[in-house]
Amino acid sequence: MAELESKYDARSTLFFLHETIPFKPLKPGTWKLSVGRYSIREPEIGKLIRQLDAGGWEIGLHGSYRSFQDQSLLATEKKILEDMLGNQVTGIRQHYLNLDEPDTWMLQRKAGFTYDTSLGRTDTSGYKDGRTAPFVDEISGMNIIPLTIMECCLFKEVENNKQNALKRAVEWMDYSQKTATFFTILWHQHMLNEKEFPGYRWVYEEILKECRRRHARFWLCRDIDESLG
Repeated sequence: MAELESKYDARSTLFFLHETIPFKPLKPGTWKLSVGRYSIREPEIGKLIRQLDAGGWEIGLHGSYRSFQDQSLLATEKKILEDMLGNQVTGIRQHYLNLDEPDTWMLQRKAGFTYDTSLGRTDTSGYKDGRTAPFVDEISGMNIIPLTIMECCLFKEVENNKQNALKRAVEWMDYSQKTATFFTILWHQHMLNEKEFPGYRWVYEEILKECRRRHARFWLCRDIDESLG
């Protein structure tokens, strides 16, 4: 992902997950959450995190599945990532976009985060409840950055047709440009594997190309966070 973005002078915010749900063979619902996960405590992962940070990417926390309702878990995961990174982590996105408004934002704030990027749809592309622009949640004080597109929902919407996926993404890009708001996309790194997810990498790169063609500015989430004050 970093190599691909570098081709277009782009940098993004990368959220690293530290999932602690135990594997339970008799509970298939836990398999997807617990099996095959990396640990951010692994030396190789820590080295990668620091390299990305030094290269201009922003490192944020990908809150674990249950953390959206657990301040202690949020604070623990934040500290683990900060210890590996060697810098402060201010941003978060919750696993599966789990979100209780405004309770999750209040817990995040108390855990030391300043912004959240979990406000998005999990069924299709587009903004949740029509909230398109970054805003400050009045109750929690958290800065909220709404999501425009999550790749799995985009492809589901167009029945996995990559040409239509790109067309739909560009339509949302047009909307963002017309309304002078941010075009924000969520792309999981494993979905850049074309053998497992045909078309996903191609669409991601075509989006980057189109952004460069339009002379777009690539923002890190922390830049948006700081702009909100």
